[in-house]
Formats: sequence, structure tokens, C-alpha cells
Amino acid sequence: MRYPGFIDSHLHVLGLGYVHYNVDLTKTTSLKETIHLLKDRLEDRLLIARGWNQNNWQEERMLTKEDLNKVSRSIPIVAVRVCGHVLTVNDKMLEIANIQESTPQIEGGHFDTKTGIFSEKALELIYQAMPKPTKADLRKYFIKANEILLANGVTSVASDDFCIFPIPYEEVIDVMKELYEEDLLQIRITEQVNLSYQDLQDFIAKGYVNQQFGKLRMGPHKILADGSLGGKTAALNQPYQDDETNFGILTFSDQELFEKVHLANQNGMDVVAHAIGDRSVDQILDALEQSIQLTKRLDHHHAIIHAQLTTKKQIQRMKDLGVGAIVQPIFLNTDLPIIEKRIGSRAEESYLFHTMHEQGLRVGFSTDSPIEPVNPFWNIYTAMTRKSIQFPEYKPFYPQEGFSLETALECYTNQNLWYVYETELPNGDYIEVDLELISKPSDLLQVTVQKTVIDHQVVYERKTS
Repeated sequence: MRYPGFIDSHLHVLGLGYVHYNVDLTKTTSLKETIHLLKDRLEDRLLIARGWNQNNWQEERMLTKEDLNKVSRSIPIVAVRVCGHVLTVNDKMLEIANIQESTPQIEGGHFDTKTGIFSEKALELIYQAMPKPTKADLRKYFIKANEILLANGVTSVASDDFCIFPIPYEEVIDVMKELYEEDLLQIRITEQVNLSYQDLQDFIAKGYVNQQFGKLRMGPHKILADGSLGGKTAALNQPYQDDETNFGILTFSDQELFEKVHLANQNGMDVVAHAIGDRSVDQILDALEQSIQLTKRLDHHHAIIHAQLTTKKQIQRMKDLGVGAIVQPIFLNTDLPIIEKRIGSRAEESYLFHTMHEQGLRVGFSTDSPIEPVNPFWNIYTAMTRKSIQFPEYKPFYPQEGFSLETALECYTNQNLWYVYETELPNGDYIEVDLELISKPSDLLQVTVQKTVIDHQVVYERKTS
């Protein structure tokens, strides 16, 4: 069966390739299992792991430095939570990063030397102390990600790659251009430009805005405005139901956020902002509205990425401002067991993706991979059923917010054209799958891509045994 290639409107290509080479903790079900797995993978160098989720563990508590110290006190260990907004290190990594109890806190983040837990902007303290990737590393990560995406039928993406490593953004651009020239990258990439205010000024001054280099396009300015629901760092207007003194973290002050938004907007760059909590959504909409009033720029492609706890009132405001929504139905796969624990009765105004579509917002589907698997069919399954693949015992989450197959496919293709700055699907991009997608939703979990074609060229073909 033939279908158009999928467009994923927000993920991390470089990150997807990078985590392939990290220790994978996504399937661990206890701290004991996690520690055992890390010990098995221990070598005489920095150990990097990714994907732990305390909500899936028997102990239901955060990973701490004492847990990692049981793995090793002499080898540095960095273990990143599944959301990418929280990490834990052991004492050796604290020593290498030269972080003590007296080290000043980071605005827009937090760290605790007693637990070894870092969140949001404080992660930079650890990342800056880690070895920088070589050019050969970057090439390897991009090539692996390209393979994974093509095998899943994804032919075009909007990707945030400049924030994966603390290296100059032009190093990443140069590697991508080189790989395209060598035909080692086939996917189309629209870069969601995630840079500091100063680096964004440099990016603009050098004329990169909206530039295109073959299949690589410089796209909107990406802003990380808050954290994650699972890590309790998403910024809320009311405290967490299970942590009554915690309102989450706003990454920027109101003024800082406006300055970033306006710098991009007045230079013809759109803004796509990671905002999960309702407080963060309010903040980004305030900044966008203020900037739009000043620039009078109405032909924008501004959007909120995630928008999980966006209320109906906020959805109306997004519509009034022409702000779109780049959403991840697949997040229910991980979040379903914790939503009501985190926000209680506020759950009824969360994950309102179909309401957004009904209200006329431009709703684009994505996976935020490697946060969640990049498989489009799993994403469509969760969009239709509102069920978790990982936790099938949980009932559907407000099933009235489910999508039809036809509408889900529309959000994964034509609706996403807006976010990769195209007007129509390339007729030379398509995929072939082994099952017709009109069958029952559960069959979507069994679909495999047989062939992926870009520009009329076969770029992936499934091997048969």
C-alpha cells in the first residue's frame, strides 16, 4: 500500500542518532534493574545513559547520585531522564564539572549537589564539562538518524539540532551540508533554530535567516520556554497536585522571552516555542502578541510545540493570534499514568489536540524523537485511541479528543507542510507499507515500512530474510 511520506514537525535528528549510542534506560522497571544495566555497560570512560523514568519504576522516585555512586565512584556518569529536561550525575561527574554546594544556581534551572539532580538550564553546567563531539561523531549521529527516519517512513522533518551539544551552530550546519553533498543524508530538514540571544544575533547578521541549502532549510527560531510534566518542571499557573509547593520552571523572565521572540519576529523569523504548562503558554502568547502588535507581521508561522496543558481559553487566544500547534499524541504513551497525579481535575483541559483542530488551529503531528519513538503509526494509534501502548491497562484518556484516521494522516502530512515551509507534498516522496491503514487501530502497531522513496529515488528498502 502506498502513502505520502510522513512529515514530523518537531524532533531532534542529531539527538536521535546520538542516543542510539548511549545506554538505553527506557525499558527499565526498577532502580535495581537500572543500576545493574549501568554496571554491565561500564567502561573506563564517561558513561552516558538516557531514558530513565521514575514513574515506570517500582520505587517511583527520582534517580539520585547515590544510586549512580553504586555503579561507580571513579568513572563519571551522566543519566538523562526520558524528557531531556532533567539529569542525574554521580560524585565523580560533579567533581569533573567543578560543582560544589557553593556553586551559584542558574537562572531558569536548578541543581542539587546532595541528590546530583539537575533540571532545565542547569543541565548546561554538566554538558559544558563533557567531551565535545568530533566532526566524525556528528557525521555518525546524523547518518544513523537518517537511517532510522527512512525506515519509519519519515521523509521530511522540522528539527532542533543546535542545542544537542554545546558547540558552535555553524559546525552543525557545515556537517549537514557536507553530508547532503555526499548523498549521505536524504531526509528533508527544516532547522528549528535553537540559539541564545547572542548567537541568534550572530545568525541573523550572517544572513542565515530563511536560507536554503538544497534539502536543508533554516527555519523558525526555537525557544525552550519551560520543562516537562514528568519531571515536574513544566510551568503551571497552579501548583502540582502531587507537589504543592512546586509550580515548575519558566526558562526565561517575561522580558528575556519577549526580547528573543521580538528579535526573531522583526527579522522575518517565525517562532516555535516549547511550552507544556499553562503558565508557559500564557507567557509565550503574551510575548508573541506584544511582538506582533509592534511588527504588524501577520503572515507568520508561529506555533507552540507540545501545548499539553493548554486550556480552551488559551486555544481561542492562539486562534485569534494565528498561532499554530505542533503536538505529540504519542506523549500519552508515557504520560497517561501520571497526568491526573500531576494536575488532578485540571486533566480535563489537557491534551486537547482534537479541540485545537476543531477550533481551526493548524495542528501538526510530531514525536519529539528521541523523547518518544519516531514511528508515525504508533503516533497515529495514540491520536485515534487516546491509549498508551506501553500501559495498555489504562483506559483511554478523554477519548472524545481522538482523531479519525483520515484527520490524523492529514495532520501528519498536509497540515505539517506549513511547518516545513512547503505548499504541497512532493510527488516524488512516498512510502510503501505492508498493511492498508483502513483496518482497526490496533493493526497500526504492526505496520512496517517496506520502501521509502524521496525525489523518485528509493532511499530505503526493508530487507527480507
